[in-house]
Amino acid sequence: MKLLRLLGPIALMALLLLATGCERKVVYESKESSALTSCFTCHGDADSRLIQAEGEYDNSVHASGNNVDYTNRRSCGRCHSDNGFLDYLATGADKAPYDHPAAIHCFTCHAPHTSGSLALRTTAAVTLANGDTFDHGEGNLCASCHQARMGANAIDTDDYEITSNRWGPHHSMQADILNGSNCYEIEGYTYEKSTHATQVPNACIGCHMANPQVHDGYKIGGHSWNMIDEETGSDLSSVCTGCHTTAEDYNYDNIQTDVVAMIDTLREQLVDFGVLAFSQGEYLPNVPTDDTLTIADKNVAGTLFNYLMIEGDRSEGVHNPAYVRSVLANSIAYMNSVMIGKRRYGPIASH
Repeated sequence: MKLLRLLGPIALMALLLLATGCERKVVYESKESSALTSCFTCHGDADSRLIQAEGEYDNSVHASGNNVDYTNRRSCGRCHSDNGFLDYLATGADKAPYDHPAAIHCFTCHAPHTSGSLALRTTAAVTLANGDTFDHGEGNLCASCHQARMGANAIDTDDYEITSNRWGPHHSMQADILNGSNCYEIEGYTYEKSTHATQVPNACIGCHMANPQVHDGYKIGGHSWNMIDEETGSDLSSVCTGCHTTAEDYNYDNIQTDVVAMIDTLREQLVDFGVLAFSQGEYLPNVPTDDTLTIADKNVAGTLFNYLMIEGDRSEGVHNPAYVRSVLANSIAYMNSVMIGKRRYGPIASH
């Protein structure tokens, strides 16, 4: 008895359980059958869709966790961690840093234990950094993060000052390009736009989550969001043929060929002009260490923004062919007009 008093009531309970055994039963009343059925939508053993989604997700960039290191920086957490994204949806604020940042995963986009379904957490329209609205169904969830962090309309004065080589739209600003929005448009130049965002159901999702063909190892489409498997060359370009019946790959109408050539040309111009430089493994604004890059002509600052925007989109023009071609062609033409005493550039591309 003295020993039991020393161990306390919790230890006593443990000893009793060891002596008598523990049989735990879960009893479901008939009135709970609908809730139980809802649970088995995901937790049952007859639906392979979740297995497929998991296999696809394992091949995604989101699943790699490579970007989670950024979550302990203010303004990064909202897109680089599960914690940050959920806080941002709930409060509109970025609450990083986090003691235990979690990678983006299933429950970042879905809340089945709260909603009782696999519906997306949000499909609300998104306001882009320049004030324009992105409203394309379920693709709105993607646009919550895949957008520029700066509006081109912030470049509104000559003698424009840049204090960091990380200035600009940041990375993965696909929503802006798909929307035909938020590139710097030079007064007096004409800009066209394609209609991919409105013609493709749910915009981003309509292409990146398509599964029109059998694919090996869950490496393209679905929750991988990959449009091409770099290892095998398999792709989802057949999704293009619904509208572009003669398309054989993503380079329809030479869009990618043209855009790559134009990006290269604009990069060379900006480097020659002194506002872009190779640093830290990529081309960044040429900001002197602990100093400021002052660009006398705001339109040159705008073309620098356009280079960073379109290069960072990474679709090589596919997301909005007409807009990207217009922006690049006009940026190159303007840079040619101000390259006094420097090498001028010839034809930009053919299309």
